[in-house]
Amino acid sequence: MNPRARHWTAFLVLAACTVASGGSFILYKASVLIQAPLALGESTWFISAHNLAPRFALGVLLLLAAYGGSALRLTRGEWGQAAFMALASFVGCLLQNDGLQRTSAATTAFLTQFYAILIPCWAALLHRRRPSGLVLLASLLVLAGVGIVARVDWLTLRLGRGEAEVLLSTVFFSLLLCSINWPSFAQHRAERTSAGMFLIEAALFAAVAVATCRDPGHLVEPYHSPAWLTMVVAATVFGTAGPFLFMNRWQRFVTPTEAGLLYSFSPVVAALTEVVAPAPLARWTGIAYANQPLTSALVTGGALILAANALIQLQPESRGAAVEG
Repeated sequence: MNPRARHWTAFLVLAACTVASGGSFILYKASVLIQAPLALGESTWFISAHNLAPRFALGVLLLLAAYGGSALRLTRGEWGQAAFMALASFVGCLLQNDGLQRTSAATTAFLTQFYAILIPCWAALLHRRRPSGLVLLASLLVLAGVGIVARVDWLTLRLGRGEAEVLLSTVFFSLLLCSINWPSFAQHRAERTSAGMFLIEAALFAAVAVATCRDPGHLVEPYHSPAWLTMVVAATVFGTAGPFLFMNRWQRFVTPTEAGLLYSFSPVVAALTEVVAPAPLARWTGIAYANQPLTSALVTGGALILAANALIQLQPESRGAAVEG
């Protein structure tokens, strides 16, 4: 496959991952809302860790089913990559899910895209060169879109705990996404580093859940809920294991900046999904989760993020193969 065709194949695969992961934010939110009454008296840290542990454990099982025992036969270098990605994802996911319990799925999805600003900053620091004018303009468009939808007061920067935690999580997500393109990781096998990453994260989240648990019964209670189990499995397939495996395989053929801006469309999908999907989920699961209105802020913010993705395609380096650190 020539570099141009490979680039556009990667772009389309990552676009599909963006749609899947964006639509999964309501699944995350629903699973937390289902779990909350089953863990009365527990901290939000417990709920976050306990909610995430089975998703990553299931991700390992899915990869073992697909690739057999070889999925966990990693080289020393692959274990190193898996450990780095797992730690970055662990901290980011823990902060993001704790913040999700204090704000809407759409706001969480939008604020998560702040990593679109951080990725070119990391690249600039690493290569000691300024981002191009197009990259800066696209990043500012994403920032503006995030601010409009989340209704951030940029003059006073009054953010609640939930929004602040989500923004902090983007620092770790940006490091995770940048690491996929590092040249030293280019020859590593995506399915194996993904399996190693999921295994480490499952263990870390399980340890946090046990350490923060006040009532041991709350560790098993959610597993008696078919609705919770369904949300966790769906979130794993469409929002955790599934998308990341493809991202780990295909992101190296686009630049980290281009990938970050493409992923920034995820909150548009999340917000559109939250316009129609919560009410049916609420009727089925019995949770209080209402549809969100389609606002002018959502339309304007989404248009700005879409414009940012169109602009970045005008940059020459975005139209060929890309493996950069």
